[in-house]
Amino acid sequence: MIDTGATHSIITEKTLRRTKHRKFITNRNLQLFMGDGYSPLEAIGVVDLDIRINSTLTTISAFVVKHLSADCLLGMDYINKYKLKLDMAEHTVSIRTNRTITTISINQQPEELRLPVRLINSVIVPPLQEVSVLVSAGISSASVLFKPSFNLKQQVPLLMCNSILAVERHTTSVPLYNPSHYPQYLSKGIIPGTIRFPPDQTEKEEKHIHSDLSSSILINNICLQVTDISASDNSELNILRLLAHIQHETQHSQLQSVLLQSPKPFDNSKSTIATTTLYHTIPTIEHHPFASKPFPLYGEKRQELKKLLDELQLSGHIRRSDSHYAAPAILVEKKDKKYRLVVDYRQLNSVTIKDPFPLPRMEDTLQELGQGYRYFSKLDLKS
Repeated sequence: MIDTGATHSIITEKTLRRTKHRKFITNRNLQLFMGDGYSPLEAIGVVDLDIRINSTLTTISAFVVKHLSADCLLGMDYINKYKLKLDMAEHTVSIRTNRTITTISINQQPEELRLPVRLINSVIVPPLQEVSVLVSAGISSASVLFKPSFNLKQQVPLLMCNSILAVERHTTSVPLYNPSHYPQYLSKGIIPGTIRFPPDQTEKEEKHIHSDLSSSILINNICLQVTDISASDNSELNILRLLAHIQHETQHSQLQSVLLQSPKPFDNSKSTIATTTLYHTIPTIEHHPFASKPFPLYGEKRQELKKLLDELQLSGHIRRSDSHYAAPAILVEKKDKKYRLVVDYRQLNSVTIKDPFPLPRMEDTLQELGQGYRYFSKLDLKS
């Protein structure tokens, strides 16, 4: 996004993680202010960005912030450096590098703009009670439509409704109701939902949406050097759900801090594969390779089996094989009406040499840890 009212270029930390970028010029916290001169915007550092416009590579030093209404904002520092010109008659933007002029088109039909709102402070919602929580918004003042976050509602048993909110000085309040018999904890920065402008306020949207980022223009064909690196979006929600039963606020905060240091294991939005140096083998008795006939599947189940196999192959969990062994697969319907892939390995099990070594007892393991330990973790791995 191009913003003629911003003195400096800015990029969000989340967007930066998805790019190939250089090391931070500085990684100390810096205090910025939005266009109203009142609302603070905390920057966590400054980084040199490579920005490609069509085939032209440009660079700019940008402030890195935690949250912003746009992924990346190009301010007057970029505009002056590359002599950027806006042609509203032709709906184009052009930049000059040496003796080359690069022109791209302005996005005249941007997608519906939804802005996330974030909790300003951590909050505990008591059982069977409603509280109003303060949230920060990416606009200075407006009447907006609020839509609850689907992911948050799936992870935390809190009720939120679609509603009209009044934003003043970049803040508003959202009502939360806890229908459960246990207190629910939400940490600072969690996104309870998104806001957008009502359909009849399209013109007002352009005035309010960037009162802190005035005169903003959306453009096509600008891309940061984005890679396939993806940040987990639901790790923190899963961690909060797992810690919801802890009522002691200090212990809750300490344990959350520990778990957030390793968020990747808690991201179940997509399949992942763990790497190991161990080579897995199955010891068997002498036997000839066996290849069982596949179980007959028709119609919907056959299509579902193909879909599951394609997903597993795409994620790297399985690969095509020319092995002399073959075991049949079946689909078992789960409670949510989806299917689970089950492989019939009974023939393989019949020739497998059993390992007689007994499994360790948890009681013995805890005793070996010694004296003075008060807390122990119990890992329940989800397949």
